Amino acid sequence: MKNSFKIAIIGGGPGGLFAAYLLLENGHQVDVYDQSSGLAKKFLIAGNGGLNLTHSEDLDLFATRYGKDENFFKELLRDFSPTDLRNWCHSLGVETFVGSSGRVFPKKLKAGEILIKWTKKLKSYPQFNLFLQHSLIKLTKEKELIFKSGASLITKQYDKVILSLGGASWPQTGSDGKWKSFLGENDIVMKPFFPMNCGFEHKWSDFFKKKIDHSPLKNIQLHIGDHKVRGEIMLTPFGIEGGAVYAISNFIRDAIDIDGHSSVLLDLKPDLSFDEIKKRLDSKSPKQSLSHFIHKTLNLSDIVYTLLVELSNKSQFDDSAYLAGQIKNLELILTAPRPIEEAISTSGGVCFSELDSSLELKKMPGVYIVGEMLDFEAPTGGYLLQGCFSTAFRAAKSF
Repeated sequence: MKNSFKIAIIGGGPGGLFAAYLLLENGHQVDVYDQSSGLAKKFLIAGNGGLNLTHSEDLDLFATRYGKDENFFKELLRDFSPTDLRNWCHSLGVETFVGSSGRVFPKKLKAGEILIKWTKKLKSYPQFNLFLQHSLIKLTKEKELIFKSGASLITKQYDKVILSLGGASWPQTGSDGKWKSFLGENDIVMKPFFPMNCGFEHKWSDFFKKKIDHSPLKNIQLHIGDHKVRGEIMLTPFGIEGGAVYAISNFIRDAIDIDGHSSVLLDLKPDLSFDEIKKRLDSKSPKQSLSHFIHKTLNLSDIVYTLLVELSNKSQFDDSAYLAGQIKNLELILTAPRPIEEAISTSGGVCFSELDSSLELKKMPGVYIVGEMLDFEAPTGGYLLQGCFSTAFRAAKSF
């Protein structure tokens, strides 16, 4: 029988709360601390747009979504897979379904209702304690923790510590990245934070900004280099955002970091070839309005035509080859990512080289790092949440 430990979990988001569940199931004493007034605030906000828990795709493909960390996440996903996550949700009374895109969602319950079931389960264990409005300001190698709660400083000591404090996006939820200071004091090597799953800036003309008001472009394909993604983007007064942008935001961000800007290409009709578009454009009569014609013939909206005018040479629109080329490969120059506070997630954090295979800090034995504190990045689509659950599982199962 394994030893029973007194364990502190710092951070009441999905990673921390899942680790708490696993450890309580195994008979450990668990104290969860969070600096906010409530648990899992980022989880609750994410649930406002439909709670995308994970994805149903093959594990080998799933692992590629983690880029440079593909091989490690392949191991993590084998330990705790999307199917395992769905089964765990079922054990809480949360049924799930696979959407048309392959994403996994709860059938009926909202994020808040799921969190109520989750915390009720945790509180059913007598060895569980919850401390809200406790900010960790210092952590020693002896696993002594100093918290600030109101005007008071509180010192505690534990056998084991799991840190699940998130990255640096959406700081209003408590995910503010301030933990870098006390880990830095312990010589833990960390990568700087950068925005991930974020929008990007483009300087539109005043005329165009008046025309758009967060206007969607649906069923387009976005290219940068060899990377292509199909989906929807949103035209905004500052530039672009949306699911297709988030999926390749790391490549856009890195290009801007190197060159000061990034060139992305929009395929506004990915289901039609250049030749087919040109053929249809050639059928236009001189008397027809071009904007009306392409709306009727190519099913392109008025906002798409306005975008073509904004980013193209309108004087060449009589050349069907030129216009077809613009419809298939419309170049958009992006100059900067939106501020990190607006990003859905962040890149950067604790380097994997600082950790052993169980996510225990080599320089601070007994201290584990899970979730978005780790230096990994993944697009939206359930990959971020799955990463939090799988890393928490890896740490908790080692106790």
